[in-house]
Amino acid sequence: MAAKTESLKLPAIKVSQPLGEFFSVAIDAATLRQITFIDPTRIKEADRQSFFYNLLGAQRPSSLPRARQIAKYIDTVEAAFPNSIILAANYINYGELQEDPEKRWRVEATGDRYTLVVPSLDKMASVIDGQHRMLGFDYCDPARRSMELLCSVYIDLPQAYQAYLFATININQRKVDKSLAYEQFGYNLDKEQKDSWSPDKFAVFMTRHINLDPNSPFFRHIKITPIDSDEIFKEWGTEWQISTAAVVEGIIRLISESPKTDRDTLHKLPLTFRSRSRLPLDSAPFRKYYMENRDDEFRTLVDSYFKVVSKLMWSHATENSYIRKTIGIQGLFDVLRLLGKKGITSDFAAILSGSQQVDFGDPFYQASGRGRVRVKNTIMLLGNQIKLEELSGTDIDGYRRILSRYKAS
Repeated sequence: MAAKTESLKLPAIKVSQPLGEFFSVAIDAATLRQITFIDPTRIKEADRQSFFYNLLGAQRPSSLPRARQIAKYIDTVEAAFPNSIILAANYINYGELQEDPEKRWRVEATGDRYTLVVPSLDKMASVIDGQHRMLGFDYCDPARRSMELLCSVYIDLPQAYQAYLFATININQRKVDKSLAYEQFGYNLDKEQKDSWSPDKFAVFMTRHINLDPNSPFFRHIKITPIDSDEIFKEWGTEWQISTAAVVEGIIRLISESPKTDRDTLHKLPLTFRSRSRLPLDSAPFRKYYMENRDDEFRTLVDSYFKVVSKLMWSHATENSYIRKTIGIQGLFDVLRLLGKKGITSDFAAILSGSQQVDFGDPFYQASGRGRVRVKNTIMLLGNQIKLEELSGTDIDGYRRILSRYKAS
């Protein structure tokens, strides 16, 4: 256990990986709480002309119930935390780099042995991952705070990479707000060449763009996740909103069949050599728009589709209608994806008008994956893009009821 002094010298193991090197050390929980801070993702400023907003921080908001739950585990005789807490050292004031050489954390090497030197017990490391494990020690038996925790310490890791690590670690974990993780993927969009964007980053950019552009049918309808967003965008009022994740994932499926593979392929290359054109074609319907940097054309296509949706469906939807909720938005993106595979990129009104009078608040459209499929199939059936006999399963009677009610009108 690290001694409680005004400075620390900790044996460290150097680990070299493509993103950069970090150092593994053991620090007791009490000391760790003293020398680190938790920096939640929040909006620094918004540029409404370019449809960008800048983020600070690389963490989700803290959850007191979760911290207390972990505290109960800490108090058990089986308590163990083999996974490391990830830290970015030499940051102060929630984003400002510490430049005083007398205060900066540093690593000293003697042959092949390394020592992490922490000159003071001031808070000078941001938590990238593991905040709730740390917060749990605030509510456990005080005697447990001497427990050592494994830490992976990055020295001077830029905030954009802190955000990328957080997003990469947490994007597939159910307890993390997926919208926040996607926001982190787009942390430094304004500092990267568009041609280097993976499908995830492209979709985050497009989602932000259509949410902030007054000419977009999605204007003000996508919830911005980072804290402080309610204050910055307080004039938005209480209109219906959906999650960032719902739109991001809808856009991704239009341009990529395997976004993780695409991202990994691009990130194997140095930043200056990354190009969407290096990716292979796949069966995503609008893949070429993405690969050929035809961003404006793709945006126009998505806008034109959802402007028809807004006019024919959203404008008169009731409060309980699923067409303006997550499953409805997902289903609408599914329809656009299928239309794209059929080569249909215009005249969407001819297809969507068949569903103009449908009450998507009907119990048939439940808040589930099945409800999403029902939204998609209803629109495709009433738009004469599929036939009832092409469907099977227990929902057939429900589709027959919908068709009998709305087909004639």
